[in-house]
Amino acid sequence: MKYVLFGASKSGREALEYYGDEVVYFVDNFKKEKEFCGKKVLSLDEYMELPERPHIIITSHKHAVIKKQLLEREITDFEIFFKLYEHSDVPIMRVMTSDNWVNEARRLFNREGCEILEVGSRVVTGQKHRNLCERANYTGFDLYEGENVDVAGDAHRLSEYFDKKFDFIFSLAVFEHLAMPWVVAEEMIKLLKPGGYIYVATHYAFSSHERPWHFFQFSEQALKCLFPKAAGIECIEAGCADPIKGEFSENSHPTLRGGIVPGLYTFSMFFGKKVKEVENFDWRNVNYYETLGMYPPKKD
Repeated sequence: MKYVLFGASKSGREALEYYGDEVVYFVDNFKKEKEFCGKKVLSLDEYMELPERPHIIITSHKHAVIKKQLLEREITDFEIFFKLYEHSDVPIMRVMTSDNWVNEARRLFNREGCEILEVGSRVVTGQKHRNLCERANYTGFDLYEGENVDVAGDAHRLSEYFDKKFDFIFSLAVFEHLAMPWVVAEEMIKLLKPGGYIYVATHYAFSSHERPWHFFQFSEQALKCLFPKAAGIECIEAGCADPIKGEFSENSHPTLRGGIVPGLYTFSMFFGKKVKEVENFDWRNVNYYETLGMYPPKKD
């Protein structure tokens, strides 16, 4: 398949590197030069005169204006370059990813005597992690009794259900359903042995589900705040995964309609280690500036 990249810009160069020889032209109404990165630059009018018009990939951040121009000319064979939906300042998980965290967990915790706790263990989507580490001792905790649940109860009072501590505590797609996730985070930390590990995967952006018990969406920075140094937790890795192509619908305000919503990711994840026991932990004593830095100043 052959492509035309609409936007002779930095993003256009990145798209050219991705699509390679399949790119035949650039289209740009404002570029004075007739060549960009070794490819001929056409105006939109020149593109319209081509005997065969290749598929257009919009690589300019002025995508809303370009979409309007294309639709006015009844051109519908186009898409927006997927990288425009992403943000370069959002860290992407590299180790404890959706595909690899199980392998890492087995490498670290599949041993005799290792105690593992899953918070939110009931089989809902078909996933079951009881055999995650065959040689370890697995305990499944959930609000309701059911398949893969050993202990049923309220995660906001998690530590009250156990008289032992764990080497690894993990939770998948649960934190968005917790009324007070900071309370549950503290409860998980209480049950973690010094030297133990914690892994949380939740949603950064996702469709509404299981209402009314769908409360929060989390960035990776939010998870860092829920598991801070002040509570004895050292962050090993925090980031996001699985970008979403977001776009404002026709029911949005006219000034937003049709615009893309970049920087949306399905999952945010945190992997940390408990390096010390903290007595009398108090959220009000946490120095969040140490974790995050200062709030971004107003730009002139």
